[in-house]
Amino acid sequence: MKSVALLARKGGVGKTTCAIHLGVLAQADGQKVAFVDLDPQRSLTTWWQSRTAGTPILLESDARRLGDVLQAAAAEGYDLTIIDTPPAVTFETAKVAGAVDLVLIPLRPSILDIYAVGSTAEVVKATKTPGLLVLNSCLPPKEAGEAPTTTEARKALESMAMPIAETSISQRMDYTRALNDGEAVNESAPGSKAAAEMERLWREVQRRL
Repeated sequence: MKSVALLARKGGVGKTTCAIHLGVLAQADGQKVAFVDLDPQRSLTTWWQSRTAGTPILLESDARRLGDVLQAAAAEGYDLTIIDTPPAVTFETAKVAGAVDLVLIPLRPSILDIYAVGSTAEVVKATKTPGLLVLNSCLPPKEAGEAPTTTEARKALESMAMPIAETSISQRMDYTRALNDGEAVNESAPGSKAAAEMERLWREVQRRL
């Protein structure tokens, strides 16, 4: 079984949105997927409770019990666990990072987010777990490529010595509409630009796993 954790010091950077979409896309690929919600705010749980489909399943826990949860999921034959975490960098952040196969660190292309991501990246690197920075809430790309602010953010992140996902996730209303209905965009708007973006991100994550 493989496991992916979404970590970020700042709130509102898209951890839960990315977690939801990666889990639903993995399930659409035929994998048996479990969400694990470690965030006391339970945003992932709230979305899941509004969902008509019963899969992926949801497990609520905390960082202290994550090892036991992952062992139980593996024993039940799950292929992938997607773990949502609180917006903080603490001792438990390192514990989560050290327990999984891949850490995704979403951030917005703003200078304050770039400053804040450094502490999260350092914690992940210290655990030797592979990490991936994911630019989220970007301006939609131009015909010739990404918006200038996204390109500038990529350059600013090069000093982090951590890979940056080739796929950036744009600000799109399709995400809001899908989440409001307990869905992901590949379910509610399968032909949309938002669905294509998340599909590309999932393929990147899949290759790294």
